[in-house]
This record gives sequence, structure tokens and C-alpha cells, in this order.
Amino acid sequence: MPRSNHLSLLLVLALCAPFALAQAPTAQRSESSKPVALSLREAVARALENSRDIEIVRLKVQMNEFDVKAAHGAYDPTFSSSLTFEQRNTPVASILAGGENGKLKTNDFFGQAKLARKTPWQGGSMSVTFDQSRSTTQNQFFALNPQYSTSLFLEYTQPLMRNRKIDAERRAIKIAKKKLDLSDSQFRQRAIEIIASVERAYWDLVFARRDEAIKRESVELAKTQLEHNLRQVAQGTLAPAEVTSARVEIARRTDEAEAATETIVRAENALKALLSQPSNDELWNTRITPTDQPEVRTTAPMPVADALKTALTNRPELEQYRLRSELNGVDVEYLRDQTKPQVDLVAGYGTVGLAGSARTETNPIIASSQQLLDRINQLSQVAGLPALTPVSFGTIPDRYYGGYGQSLGNLFRNDSRAFRVGVNITMPFGNRTAKANLGRALVEGKQIDTERQRAEHQIEVEVRNALQAVETSQRRIEAAKSSRSNAELQLKSEQNKFDAGLSTNFLVLDRQNALSLAQGRELKAITDYNKAVSELQRVLATTLTDKNIEIASR
Repeated sequence: MPRSNHLSLLLVLALCAPFALAQAPTAQRSESSKPVALSLREAVARALENSRDIEIVRLKVQMNEFDVKAAHGAYDPTFSSSLTFEQRNTPVASILAGGENGKLKTNDFFGQAKLARKTPWQGGSMSVTFDQSRSTTQNQFFALNPQYSTSLFLEYTQPLMRNRKIDAERRAIKIAKKKLDLSDSQFRQRAIEIIASVERAYWDLVFARRDEAIKRESVELAKTQLEHNLRQVAQGTLAPAEVTSARVEIARRTDEAEAATETIVRAENALKALLSQPSNDELWNTRITPTDQPEVRTTAPMPVADALKTALTNRPELEQYRLRSELNGVDVEYLRDQTKPQVDLVAGYGTVGLAGSARTETNPIIASSQQLLDRINQLSQVAGLPALTPVSFGTIPDRYYGGYGQSLGNLFRNDSRAFRVGVNITMPFGNRTAKANLGRALVEGKQIDTERQRAEHQIEVEVRNALQAVETSQRRIEAAKSSRSNAELQLKSEQNKFDAGLSTNFLVLDRQNALSLAQGRELKAITDYNKAVSELQRVLATTLTDKNIEIASR
């Protein structure tokens, strides 16, 4: 049976008629319970609709679908930010620290925004970090106060050995997908099992009802014989004791018919248990009347080799072993990769921006130097010497003067750049944990393969038994039909002899019993044949296609 990559949980039955059940007046089975005609196809539809096992597997598939989404979520980008205000009063013991009265007071406002994500290829990761700050300080050596600092840094990390071919995130995605396929296969297997169970229960109910009818017919035959005996006793041609034996036979056959009624109730309850919901279902208050009758198809038996090939191709159990083996392969690939050293290439690029307001206070070093220079120039003028020019300590470019916006403008001018390239190496000595996990996964793979071989062997036994059951039941039907036909002829002949006074009441009743038994054997053989065909479809995993049941694409 062909399967799609993903299967839904809706079983669509072609040409399936609606099935409704009426509420009976009482909860117990009685003759007043309303009979409900039910075909085999309707029974299968209702069982699939109400099965709690199907619902459990369906919910499991939905959970696995969410697991797949969750696994892909590892590659969702993450955004983080932080805002911090800090005020510090720092004691200083040096005039070069720029503080007054032995203290330096600063107010800082920091902000950071970071966008990071892992890449779905080659196990890499990237991040973009933006930092900003506003600082005010009493330090007289700072030319800009307040000062706005901004920076933007991009970084990419690429594994070169471990985590390059497969990492924890890609492993989780692969495993989630395989588990989703596995749950789909389990859903299909459970559907096949439920259908086979419904068919067996349905045919058991058909058999029970027809078997009761045969036994009731046998009771009527005994009553007819009793009436015949009474007439002959009245005519003086038959001993009165024969009337008693006929009445005893009626009582015995009535007992068998009542026992058959109980069998009907048990078979009906077994079928209702498969069709009804766990809560109070109105089905329990009805009397099921099967509309389908067992039939015999005279088809050539399937060759054993073809049947085995079909079963090994279609059986969901073997597909599940294949998926389990693939799951193990994912683990082996990942755990083998974890035995390698961790070698990561790290590369980064950044740019920095700066701006602020010019400090109005005079730098104390420059102020003291200016006083000294002025005094020297006065003395130089008295002595007739040329004046000295001030020594420049450098100037701050005009583009650094401004507010926060100016700092951002300087950032994106990309004048102040930073590059970083490096290699991070992590090499655990021994690495026994990774090696042990790999060894366990390899052994688990062998265990799965051994279990698969055992399952294949068991499937071969089931196929051979199912083929033999179909073939045997076909031969039983032919023998039972011949036996029933001969029993009818024997009863008719014995009745004629009895009417002519050439036979006894005992022989007539015995022929009636023989006919009833022959009819029961024929019915049992036909029922067993239909159940054998259903079992063969199950072991070949062709139940869904043979019943025109489709699992729609999700």
C-alpha cells in the first residue's frame, strides 16, 4: 500500500452510508429493544469513529507534530535587551584621577540590544550586538561631558569539527520527524487491527443468529414429529412411549436454542464494545441485526512467495522497525560526531561611535601651564626675547561634538572599526562519556535489527497459517455442503420409512439431529472462511485497500 510522507488521522470510507441508532426505552436487552440493521461497512465506520485507541494514537500524532515545530524553533532568532543606570562615588588618591575633595562622581546609563540565532546549516551561529551609553563625570580631564558612546558588533561562529555535520538542534529535528512518521505507521496499524476485530465480531454475531435459527428450526421439526406421533398413537399404530421420547427431544433442543440465545447476546455485546463510546451510548439499548451474510469466493489461492512479499512490504510493524533503525542512525551520527574535538572559527566585525558636549571647566594641567607661560612671556618681553607659543595638546574633531544622534552618525560613518578572527579549541581528554554513548547506540542498532528479523519470522508464520486457514476453510465448506445435502436426503428418506411403518421415531429424531449438526457445520465453515479471509488481509496489511478505506493526506 503506497504511503505519503505524512498521513492524517481521518479515515475516509468511500460510499459509507450514515449510521444512526435510536434510543430504546430501557437499558437492558429485551424484545422491545428497537432492532437496528447494520452492515459490516457501517460497523467498521462506527468503530473507527468511536475507538478510543484510534483517538489516543491520533493525539499522539498531533503531539509529535508539535514536537517537530518545537524542534524547528531552535532556529528562531532571539532578541534580548537591557537598560542599566549606575551612579558611583569613587574615592581617589591622585589629582590625575580628576576628582575633587578625594572623590570622583560619575553617572552612567547603559543600554544593550542583541539579536542572535543559530543557522540551520553547518551548525553555525551569528549575533548582532548594539551597545550605547551616556556618561557624566566630574573628571576634569574628560573633554566631553556628557559623553555618548555607541558600538555595533557582528559575530559569527562556525564549528569546524564537532557540531558541523550534525548538532543537537538538527538531531532533534530529525528525531521529531521520524517519530511523526512512526506515529503515522502506528495509527495505520491500529486501524487495521480494529477493522479485523470488528469483522471477527460481526461474523461471530452473524453465526450466532443463524445458529440459533437452525436450532429453532430443529425444535419445530421435533414438534412436528410430536404431532405426527400423537396422530399415530391415536390411530393405534404407534406406542405411547414414542410420544414421550419426542417430548424429551423437544425439551433438549429447546435448551440448546436458549443457550444459542445467550451466545447471541455475548456476540452482540462483543461487537457493541467495539462500536460504542466509553460513555452511555444508545447502541447498548438496541438489538443489532446484521445485514451482510458470509459469502464464499472461489478464487485461486495466493502463492506463498507472493503473500510473503506483500506482507513484508506492507506490514506497519516492519515499517516501524525501519523507522526505529533510522532513529538509531540519527543517534549514531550525532554521538559519533560528539567524539570529535570542538574546534570553532570565530570572526567578528564592529564599529564605534562617540559624541558629547564640550566641557566648560578648564583642564587643571592646561590652566597651570598657561599661567607659567604667561609669566615667562612677560619676563621675555622685559629681556627683549621673543614670546613662547603655547604647546598644543591636540584638539577634538568637530564631528565629536553633539548629542546621541551625533554619536549614531559617527557610528555609521564606519571610521572607527574593529576586526576579530580566532579559533576556539576544546579537547576533552579520554572523552569516555561520548564514546560510551556511541557504543550503546551501536549496540541498540543491532538489537533493533535482531528484533526486526524476529518480527519477519513471526510474520512469515502468520502468513503461512492464514493461507492455510483460507484453503482449509474452503475445503471444509465443500465437505459441509455435501454433508448437509446428504443429511436432508437421509431425513426425508427416514421420514418416508417412518410414515410407512418401516422406521422408528428414534431414527427420525436422530436424522433430524444429524441435519441440524450438518447445517451448523456448514454455517461454521462459511463463517470461519470469512474470518480467515479477514485474518489474511490483516497479516498481509491489505485491509485498508481491500475495504476501500483511505488515510487522507495531512
